[in-house]
Amino acid sequence: MDIVFAGDLRPEGGSGRALIRRGTTTVGRMVANLRPLPPGSGSWVTRMLAAPLSGGIRYNGPAGVLFSFAGLADQQLSGPIGLAADFGGRVQAPQLTGVVRANSLTYENEALGTRLTNLGINGRFTNDRFELIQLRAQAGDGTVAAQGTVGLAADSGFPIDIRAQLRDAQLARSDALGASATGDIRIQNGSDGGLISGDIVIPEARYQIIRQGAADVAELTGVRRKSDANRAAAAQQQQRQASASAGLFRLALRVRADNRLFVSGMGLESEWQANLRIAGTSAAPTINGQLQLVRGTYSFAGKRFEVERGIIRFEGEDYMNPVIDIVASTTAEGITASINVSGTAQAPQIAFNSTPALAQDEVLSRLLFGSSVTNLSATEAIQLAAALNSLRGSGGGGLNPLGKLRSATGFDRLRVLGGDEASGRGTSLAAGKYLTDDIYIEVITDARGFTATQIQIALSRTLSLLSQTGSFGGSNASLRYSRDY
Repeated sequence: MDIVFAGDLRPEGGSGRALIRRGTTTVGRMVANLRPLPPGSGSWVTRMLAAPLSGGIRYNGPAGVLFSFAGLADQQLSGPIGLAADFGGRVQAPQLTGVVRANSLTYENEALGTRLTNLGINGRFTNDRFELIQLRAQAGDGTVAAQGTVGLAADSGFPIDIRAQLRDAQLARSDALGASATGDIRIQNGSDGGLISGDIVIPEARYQIIRQGAADVAELTGVRRKSDANRAAAAQQQQRQASASAGLFRLALRVRADNRLFVSGMGLESEWQANLRIAGTSAAPTINGQLQLVRGTYSFAGKRFEVERGIIRFEGEDYMNPVIDIVASTTAEGITASINVSGTAQAPQIAFNSTPALAQDEVLSRLLFGSSVTNLSATEAIQLAAALNSLRGSGGGGLNPLGKLRSATGFDRLRVLGGDEASGRGTSLAAGKYLTDDIYIEVITDARGFTATQIQIALSRTLSLLSQTGSFGGSNASLRYSRDY
């Protein structure tokens, strides 16, 4: 694409002409004429904003050319779009007449993996506002739709009123995060400032925990430079200006998920539910609420722990550092061992407890080697120290082959189970899938021919029906009641 522009600006007025060419074909034209007020009518800026304006624009070509002027990194808009508008009035209060049409655009956000296809736009310019008659797009298996108005006049504060509807819309699809959403969002801007409000339900989301490892360069602390004070003052001034800008929006959003928030990685396979409220502003959001565990397992040192309690609590401005309360337990070598994770996300505190009560290194020794710490060899003692180090997060690697396999196969849960002499089951692989939001089925199999099928039906938020059938004979059904206090 080639853009050619020619213009002039003089005390008595100015004009501009632009051509947009694709090869030898002209796909866009723009003409603008400006007649500033005479000197003595105020400052140069005041005269320009109040200047009479006339002209028009015509464009029929790739949307990426116009979208590039937005300057949004890692975002792309492709496909054909048509734009025709004539404008008049004044710079600070323009009067426009025209239309915008597009039927098959594609929007991509590389950071989140968002991809909107079959994106259609039907809008028109009327006086001092742009009316979005309809926006619709396919987002994965769901849809996105929107309509509303955007004011174009500076003297009226650029009023905005846009309503968007999300229906199972896939908004994130990357290696680390995948999420869909259903709900209604409203974006407003008026004399009392901007507001983004809405109620969003997350039907399903997946988050992959990725840890970079220990090969990080330590950052020196306590070092200051003379220039830092000036830079800090300038940064604070810019932040204050940004806080006072017209683009600042207050937030009033509620985000809920009854289940199917899957978190995996570093040995964790878990499912959560959420109830969050997002407030504050777009520059300084606050999050209040919590995530609660539905079910989960944690694998450490070849042992499988059942996650009995899991709460992640958000408390206001420090939303990147929520409070954690997680307990997982297993039975081995005559003891019931528990891992307790408390503190915050940025400074977690991990401890071992057991019944009967034993020291942490003793608990780990029995889990890892099946014997007391006093009976360990030198090599086993080094392995025990490495396990403790890894548990505290200073070990390397976030390798999670089960998580990668689960992602590739499309299962909702994939885990390894230890042997069970009572049922005749050896070390097994369990793969589970949600048939609906309330029905979960899991198949368990080992290398010796054992196969079992488990079905869980959620009758309510607290009551579930469980049924299991095994290949070595025996079936059972049970009713489970669970409630968080």
